[in-house]
Amino acid sequence: MKVMVSAGEVSGDVHGSYLVGELKKLAPGAVFFGVGSERLAAAGVDIRLDITKRGTIGIFEALPNLFPLLFAFRRIKKLVLLERPDLVILIDSQGINVPLAKFCKKLGVRTVYYIPPQEWLWGTPRNLNKVARTVDLIVAIFQKEYEAYRRAGANVVYFGHPLIDIVKPASGRDDFTKKILGSAADDAPIISLCPGSRQHELKALLPILLRSARLIQKSLPCARFVMPVASRRLATQIAGQMSPSEVPVIVGATYDALAASDLALCASGTINFEASLLGCPNIMVYKLSRLTYLIGKHLMKIDRKLKYYSMPNLILDEKIIPELVMDDATPEKVAAAAISVLEDPARPAAMKKAFERLRRQLGQPGVIRRAAQAIML
Repeated sequence: MKVMVSAGEVSGDVHGSYLVGELKKLAPGAVFFGVGSERLAAAGVDIRLDITKRGTIGIFEALPNLFPLLFAFRRIKKLVLLERPDLVILIDSQGINVPLAKFCKKLGVRTVYYIPPQEWLWGTPRNLNKVARTVDLIVAIFQKEYEAYRRAGANVVYFGHPLIDIVKPASGRDDFTKKILGSAADDAPIISLCPGSRQHELKALLPILLRSARLIQKSLPCARFVMPVASRRLATQIAGQMSPSEVPVIVGATYDALAASDLALCASGTINFEASLLGCPNIMVYKLSRLTYLIGKHLMKIDRKLKYYSMPNLILDEKIIPELVMDDATPEKVAAAAISVLEDPARPAAMKKAFERLRRQLGQPGVIRRAAQAIML
């Protein structure tokens, strides 16, 4: 059996690696190849193309990558034609994977969408129906997502959110602080800076978070900072944008860092969600281009569809996590919000209590195994 995997972003590469691990248990003879990066390669997938560095959110943020992605899509289609896989697993990355699903449908190649487009949140009924008609099996990761795709007539299953299985620290706070910070844990606050993995996120958020850290340290001199990242490539990029001694950049220990932290300053997205599932109080910081923001707000009416920007707040239907977006995403405001949380014990306690509710709403362990079983039926 030949299985092609298509993951165009770092988070999809991570999710895909866990799914492939479970699929291999069910189909030991299957051959995996496709589009991905470090984590899928480590899981035994023959990576033919890596486009994770091209991942973006927003119309104008994507423009610099438009032609490279069009060229990459041509290569992906040729790969499908050359290999004729029995199954194509699409992971997130709506911009490239929805057209790929359409291409596969014309060829009669079976497709599964794992972590499907979130049309149920900020999309349109037309696009939701389009995905429902095009993909052979959708593996939803939220209950409301499942219900929306089911109403659209999709062949859809839901077993919970895969992060329930994935988000687990390997070490405790004491071990982490000794290894990374060189001393045993104490009462000094540890703050994780998490600027995201997409190019435009790093460009927009990294300077803000670094400046915020300096301001926080002026008020809280004992505060210590770490920056967990998902890949060596990201670590190299980040290291080139700050002094070596400014903040320790950690690869491969994101969950240990978040679990040990008293607060995380996060980009909106997977990292924001992971921090919450680990019980780490966090603040969401985000910036898009002004034009993208205005289009989303006024033409697509995103602000009328959604009360909040961060997924934990959306799921809980409550503003548990402070959200600093666009003009509010300044070093001064981020630092003030962080100090406010750290100096008021009741606020972290309330966040942690809400995060326990969040976990309960996301299903029971074994999500990825059950998803793999459904895919191989």
